[in-house]
Amino acid sequence: MSEKITFGAWLRQQRRILDLTQQVLADQAGCARITLRRIEADVLKPSKELALILLEKVGVPEHERSQWVAFARGLTDLPIKQAVFFQTNPITNVPAQITTFIGREKEGLEIITLINKHRHVTLTGSGGIGKTRLSLKIGGQVLADYAHGVWLVELAPLSDPALLSQTVAKVFGLAVQSDIPLIELLVNFLRGKTILLILDNCEHLLDVCAHLADTLLKNCPNLKILATSREPMGITGEAIYRVPSLELPNVQLLLENFKDYESVRLFEERAQLAQTEFSLTLDNASFVAQICSRLDGIPLALELAAAKVSMFSTKQIADQLEESFNLLTGGSRTALPRQQTIRASINWSWGLLTESEQTFMRQLSVFAGGWTLESARAVCDGEVLGLTSSLVKKSLIVLDQTRPEFDRHLHLAQVQVREAGSERRYHFHEVMRQYAREKLVDAGEVEDIRNRHLKYFLEVSKQAETALRGPAQAEWLARLEDELDNIRTALEWADKNNAVEAGLFLFGRLGRFWYYDLQEGQRWADKFTRKAESNAYPHARIKALNTQGHILDGMEQSTLARSTGEECLALCRACGDQHGEVDALILLGFIGGKTDVELLQQALALSKTLGDVHRQADVLLALGWDHSDPRRARAYWEEAVTLFRQVEDWGSLIDGLNALGWYILLNGDIETAQKLFDETLTLNQRFKNRPPSEWSLISYGRIALMRGNFEQARAFLQEGISGAESSGSKQPYNWFRSYLGYVALREGNLTEARQIFSESAQGFQKNKNSIGVVFVLEGLAGVYIATGKPEQAAQLIGWADATRERIPNARPLLEQADVDRDIAAIVAEIGSSAFGVAYDAGRGITLDEAIALALE
Repeated sequence: MSEKITFGAWLRQQRRILDLTQQVLADQAGCARITLRRIEADVLKPSKELALILLEKVGVPEHERSQWVAFARGLTDLPIKQAVFFQTNPITNVPAQITTFIGREKEGLEIITLINKHRHVTLTGSGGIGKTRLSLKIGGQVLADYAHGVWLVELAPLSDPALLSQTVAKVFGLAVQSDIPLIELLVNFLRGKTILLILDNCEHLLDVCAHLADTLLKNCPNLKILATSREPMGITGEAIYRVPSLELPNVQLLLENFKDYESVRLFEERAQLAQTEFSLTLDNASFVAQICSRLDGIPLALELAAAKVSMFSTKQIADQLEESFNLLTGGSRTALPRQQTIRASINWSWGLLTESEQTFMRQLSVFAGGWTLESARAVCDGEVLGLTSSLVKKSLIVLDQTRPEFDRHLHLAQVQVREAGSERRYHFHEVMRQYAREKLVDAGEVEDIRNRHLKYFLEVSKQAETALRGPAQAEWLARLEDELDNIRTALEWADKNNAVEAGLFLFGRLGRFWYYDLQEGQRWADKFTRKAESNAYPHARIKALNTQGHILDGMEQSTLARSTGEECLALCRACGDQHGEVDALILLGFIGGKTDVELLQQALALSKTLGDVHRQADVLLALGWDHSDPRRARAYWEEAVTLFRQVEDWGSLIDGLNALGWYILLNGDIETAQKLFDETLTLNQRFKNRPPSEWSLISYGRIALMRGNFEQARAFLQEGISGAESSGSKQPYNWFRSYLGYVALREGNLTEARQIFSESAQGFQKNKNSIGVVFVLEGLAGVYIATGKPEQAAQLIGWADATRERIPNARPLLEQADVDRDIAAIVAEIGSSAFGVAYDAGRGITLDEAIALALE
């Protein structure tokens, strides 16, 4: 291999051999995607520590890494010994299992054969039969067959069918930033990817699951779906596999053959978890066989029975099971249906609980998606720690395990591993949760417990409102993500029970959280702000309206955002809420990317009067986007950055640094700008669910363009385009495309440049973004110069100058240098007099005329 090969080129080659995206490898190495891209582009040498991690991830043997580190650091040439290294950890969010998987080898092979033959397979069977565990086992076995991974969507906690598409989108990291239908986002995202999607526990959402599966399968040719449900979906192409019970023993078999049976092995292993010294013997074999037969080989029932060996002998367990089933069936000794079997097993387990344990189990059923000890203490009665420990030992509640998750705001194949919040979480088997829920209803305790649940999460939202703007915001975003199903449950109860004030506060206080999922945020906003009773709670309504206004602005619904902000401002002034008034003024002062300086100056004065440093910083950040005085804009951003550092609002600091860096970059100071952008990437690593900034991608693309690295510039901009397409964000899409047009122009690809500029100009015009049109037509002027049409180019420059003066939006130094160069080229071609005539003519034309001229 040639000595000229660089580490960046070698690393890129290895990554592609392993079929890894830059995002996946960056996540595995614990660095930012931009950092990895810069390493692959040979503009950055990795540190020794990062080099070692990258080498490990692409499979370089440990004993060879030292020489490769020297190569990565630019100290030696490429090591002569070459090898192709293969990745051993495919992409998935399927959780690791804490207990071993017993048996099912035959069923697994049969299901894998079905998946290979059909694109949609549904595992059916009664609750507790093991459908979920079997699907996860199979998902792990077939990982290597799916280039873009095996992804699990857990539907048991989901009660609202309307949230199905959103739940699936969250697994794939789709950042919903517009009102484009979620099903369309999913189709666009999955269309070109090879994925196995596991939809677990579909029975309570059959209609919407069937519609979703049908739509995705018809539009995404390389997608396959493995579903679990108590009944089939009933759509065309669905292959149904009825999951049988575990293989049962014959009591007469010798002990050495006895352990060959799956149900026996499962019982023995789970019994050893409860009593470490338990083992199968000739004395207890017949009783274990009776237990397995009585429970029809149903895994969950067997686990519940095995957990009792610390309290009873196997004979006592077998006898009590016999009595329990006789009571249930009126003495009938005929074979029982599976659903009746598991209910009898749970009934028996329930009957062995103390009254306090039963109460605790009932109350825990209010939680959706799990709970922590803290939330259990707030909602439930009793000594929570002791009760939890007891029920875990009895296999009635389950301790969650840390598992990989797909970051919901990044592109496919980003995997992250994090501890789920600061506390361990617990959950029920879904069958057990339903059973406990029935007991809660029977006890007449639903209203009281759901009110407690709502009250607790209302208090959580109060804490989160402050925390989401401070140094702990990353941890709180992770915590709220963990609690999303519980937040939904609380909001649903507030809606159903007409607890309007609580609903308004719970939704409104979580503003920054909803910004990562705008569609769901808008859904809850509509539910509560449209209720007539909401007018009776002005302070709560103010919170909700402000959050809703920002959501609407993020969804590019500027008119609705403005009317919402105006109502919010009027309400704040009517009830004397000055902090809310500042927020409303900020909202109204920066909608659709346009600044209203008068309103923002009012907000700045009021925030200073209140001594609210945080809100001052927010106002200054918005004021910086007033382009009438670029130097003043820089001063605003510099002050905002200082204040954000002071209050340790790292998320807003990222926004401030990006804005300031962009200004500095466009005025020609590449090195200073890059330092600011690099800092934003470092800060961004604090946020496990925050997407890379659009500004980062555009900025690094612009830097690469300025340095003449067209390939790298294209890579940055194409990544941004893909993200904007996935999220349906129109404005970012147009900006990324317009910069790509400049790359094509610099490369000399004039046909491509003209096409991109033409499409972008129409896109900006449709969205009423005047400065976007100006920027694009300035690029088209360069195309016209290169194609021998200097008069048209001069007219476009004249129109652009006049429009910038009218807006106003002064041209940055970097862009002015480009225009000056174009003007010099025109003058050299047709002379200064002819240029002046064409330029003046351009200053007098309208926007529509300029677009028409550009598109000739």
